[in-house]
Amino acid sequence: MPRKIFVLCLMITTVLALSQPGFSEKNTILLKAATPRPVASTEAVVLNTFKDLVEKRTRGQIKIEVYTDGALGDDEQLIKGLQRGTVDLATCASFKYADYVPEFMMLEVPFLFFSTDHLRQILGGTLGEVLADQALQLRGDTVLGYVVGNPVNVISSKAIPNLSRVQSLRFRMMLLPTHWQIWERLGMLLVTLAYSELRIGLQVGLVDLAETSFSEFKQMRLYETAKFILQTEHYFPVSPLFLSKLAWDKIPRSHRALLRDCAREAIDVGTDYAILTNSEVARELTGRYWVRISEFSFADKQACRLKVAEEQKRIFFGFGHEAVWAEITSTFDQYEPVPEEEEDNGV
Repeated sequence: MPRKIFVLCLMITTVLALSQPGFSEKNTILLKAATPRPVASTEAVVLNTFKDLVEKRTRGQIKIEVYTDGALGDDEQLIKGLQRGTVDLATCASFKYADYVPEFMMLEVPFLFFSTDHLRQILGGTLGEVLADQALQLRGDTVLGYVVGNPVNVISSKAIPNLSRVQSLRFRMMLLPTHWQIWERLGMLLVTLAYSELRIGLQVGLVDLAETSFSEFKQMRLYETAKFILQTEHYFPVSPLFLSKLAWDKIPRSHRALLRDCAREAIDVGTDYAILTNSEVARELTGRYWVRISEFSFADKQACRLKVAEEQKRIFFGFGHEAVWAEITSTFDQYEPVPEEEEDNGV
């Protein structure tokens, strides 16, 4: 009789244990995370790091499957998928998301930020809060953070002159209204040309200048026709990390802050990865492909920004975010490099 009681107690204990969170597959929350970018991209690094952190800290109660290379769709399909339930977490280009939440177009303004650090500072302040609030109000999406990609530079098959002084150069740039408005202010003749045709366009002289990142420059083998890069870093692509409302509602309240912390740490890892790979590709371009990379000084960037400031201001005021514009403007000069002599003297 005691043996039967012992077996019965053991069975009851086992059933109760399996019914608790973390003990049963039924209670495990499975999230699908996706990016249209390749597996070696910053976005993919962020998602995989986020997956590892979340699964470890929730002890497997939340599991994440990561899909890269557009396996679950392009930017547009992922944005729609967040509301349809086909994807729970996603990174997508800000300008694509701006079709649904227009304020995200404020991230699509060249010469707005001095560096990745400057942009991240602003995204950690009023601008980041404004965008997150709008995404939540208009679509129910939760912004877990902002992934900053590799900076964009100006390239050419010839030596590149000072951008703040030249006029009427044929320039191929991103086909976005905010980009067009800024480059027109700088006196460029804007050329519409498919990105896939950029290499031949530079070769035959359809365009004098174009813009791209170091990694895309290498991937497209643009070094075969364009041997000059002006490291303007005038634009930093941003891919917000979104969690759908359907997924957010499934997350226990006790784990929501944890998810935000994991996202923040994953994005820090992604930022370090982006900076490292950007430097490595730059060294490869100069050392292996004989590309000449010229510095774009703080004074040069200031001069260009001064010429386009009114257009930048008009964009922000058009969205009714004068305070955001003021915050960006007041912090730009904080990133002026300290002269080496002053650093040596401890100034």
